[in-house]
Amino acid sequence: MKRILAIIFVIIMYMDNVALAKFGNYEVHFLGVGQSDCILIKTDDKNYLIDTGAAYYTRRIIRYLDLNQVKSIDGIILTHYHDDHYEGIIKIAQSRKVCKVYLPDHRNYIQNIMSDKLNKMGVDVEYIKRGWEIKNYGCVLKAIGPVRESKTVENNNSIVLQGKVNGLQYVFAGDCERSEEEDILKTGELKKCDVLKVPHHGLNTSTTNRFLDRVEPRVAIITSDGVGTPDKRVENRLINKGAIVWRIDNQGNIVIKNDILYCSKNYTSIRLK
Repeated sequence: MKRILAIIFVIIMYMDNVALAKFGNYEVHFLGVGQSDCILIKTDDKNYLIDTGAAYYTRRIIRYLDLNQVKSIDGIILTHYHDDHYEGIIKIAQSRKVCKVYLPDHRNYIQNIMSDKLNKMGVDVEYIKRGWEIKNYGCVLKAIGPVRESKTVENNNSIVLQGKVNGLQYVFAGDCERSEEEDILKTGELKKCDVLKVPHHGLNTSTTNRFLDRVEPRVAIITSDGVGTPDKRVENRLINKGAIVWRIDNQGNIVIKNDILYCSKNYTSIRLK
């Protein structure tokens, strides 16, 4: 009987270890690339980028990936076709293996240029829209916007991602403006989050009170340069709603790892759980 119990104990321990190995360690990095976006979701076995920053910051991004031992990227998700979100993609794809690039499916001349270049490099391209998902053990993200295509404002075609990474709820809002925020609110899909990537670099085009009343972020991260962004009115709205506001221009690289929020400029850390 004791031998049987010992065997059962070993099996349970093995299953627990397998489960832990599958779940892995998840990190979310908001890179210090001024008024542009580049976000790294890093796991034990998969890496994703949300946007690739402006061309000015590409070398910095590649160095950062090297320092964090990101030798391959399973997926690059571009939120929309503005240069401060897509310009780094080709050089990043030249610097390491990129398995797939996810491009917004609305028509745009940049889409054609990007797709042709990536295909010639042997990078697989997939077009995505609302409803698209990433599912990878502790990382589940779903595109909840755009609800409809904007013919006039490219920001309102932003892929907005919502979901959990390692148990924390995130909203990566791209550059969506009031109109897209309202569309998403009407769907009822938008949820309360722990971490909000503030829309459109903290400009007053976005982050309305109605939007904030729905998401109620504990932490709001603004990809800003401190010169043109963020708008003080947006920052005040976030603070008044009780959010911890961290800005790329003030905090530098911002990392969430093991439920702790870190920054590279003054080494401040905040436990989120």
